[in-house]
Amino acid sequence: MNNAFPDPSLDPGPVHALLETLASRGMRVHSLLVHRHGRTLLDLWQWPHEPGLRHKIHSATKSFTSAAVGFAEAEGLLSLDDPVVGFFEDRLVGEIGENLSRMRVRDLLTMCTGHARGLSGATTRLRRTGWVGEFLEEPVVDLPGRNFTYSSTTSHVLSAIVQQVSGQPVDEYLRPRLFDPLEITDYTWERDPEGVSSGGNGLSLRPRDLLKFGVLHLEDGVWAGSRVLPAGWVQKASALHVRRAISGTWNGKELVPPDPSVVAEEGYGYQFWTTEAGIYSASGIFGQECMVFPRHGGVVVITGAMGDGSYHDLPGLLRSAFTAAFESPAREGAAELAAWVDRAREPETLAPEALRPGFTATYDFEPNEQGLVSLGVEVRDGSVHLDVEDELGRHPIDHGVGTWTRQDTGVSVWRLHHSYQDPSAAVLAAAEWPAPDALRLTWHFLESPFLDRLDLTFDATGVTVGHATNVNSGPTTLPPARGVLRK
Repeated sequence: MNNAFPDPSLDPGPVHALLETLASRGMRVHSLLVHRHGRTLLDLWQWPHEPGLRHKIHSATKSFTSAAVGFAEAEGLLSLDDPVVGFFEDRLVGEIGENLSRMRVRDLLTMCTGHARGLSGATTRLRRTGWVGEFLEEPVVDLPGRNFTYSSTTSHVLSAIVQQVSGQPVDEYLRPRLFDPLEITDYTWERDPEGVSSGGNGLSLRPRDLLKFGVLHLEDGVWAGSRVLPAGWVQKASALHVRRAISGTWNGKELVPPDPSVVAEEGYGYQFWTTEAGIYSASGIFGQECMVFPRHGGVVVITGAMGDGSYHDLPGLLRSAFTAAFESPAREGAAELAAWVDRAREPETLAPEALRPGFTATYDFEPNEQGLVSLGVEVRDGSVHLDVEDELGRHPIDHGVGTWTRQDTGVSVWRLHHSYQDPSAAVLAAAEWPAPDALRLTWHFLESPFLDRLDLTFDATGVTVGHATNVNSGPTTLPPARGVLRK
């Protein structure tokens, strides 16, 4: 794809205007792909998130879980009218409430479970036991099928049900049915402590493969002339089952229902967000979207890093911009959009030198909210080496000076990363010296939205470490940690 403009299938003007709007609001785009009428018209990626890298898609995972349910239904392994409790009889303790007993599989798909609050992966991932238990413990205060309550744990129960009836975790179940036909080979899918694939989030794959998923739905489940998704499933999944759907307000522990006066611009299908205009999307926190425009024959995929207060606006911005771009013939803005694509790939520039060559020191920490135990700092020729010991072990990290150094790390970041903690995450690291006694470290987490900055301030007796990230469902800054110079 050479991003050739103009193209009569896409007016570049609204797309360029969208990118300008996102940039002005600090809504960082990692990738933007546009497919229409069998061709990929735009393939934009932002440095350092190269197209060959996976990206966490967060709650867009839910739509893949929906597909697994569709396969299981078509294979006769379950019915959408099956009661949920029937799959977990060995886990239920005491008398089963009437509302819980009436909950069906389709109520999980539409997020109409009767719960009063939504449960998020940000809290669920911290559990040391299986996540299905959290769902079964939650009071069902309303009759299922009536009211929408967005909850990632609800989607996880769908994953557990598919595993129960198929004997395989959803990632394995989908491999021959979905991933192999679409030639999606490079993906990872988080599992809970009981080995159940995280149904509500936790899938990472390349943006171009997420685009394939969208195109598959655009083509009614057919790929390269062969049926992949069960006949009729796309219509079921994308239908407007819930006309007024709002994810709710996050209070740090749970999603609580919005005020009744809040206007809903979207509805909900089977783990897809839907609209009256027929546009539907797989959506994830911080700006991950796979949006299908059936009437225009188009699919738009975006990944990014967009904070609270902005990413909720992204679906509406995408619908508006691309409806205009698909309905107008190519006009002005081609050169501007092409320049944006080229500029997005330019690396971030860095200060070229270290101000304290030969500096080396080790610091010990009292218990702190960053989880630091000790920190070794060594300024080498052209790099700064950190030896971080934290609650998860010891982690060496090299930082380029005037350049970037790539490696994998398991350093503790879950407090700032929506509770995600990869045992080994790809990171691009660099060091800069704003002053002789101040060291700034930047960590680009290449397969996720997160960009962390550590500010180290040195004095005669120790170091003060500040740690902040760009986006999070909770605080984006941790309290400073004080380390004492080891003698």
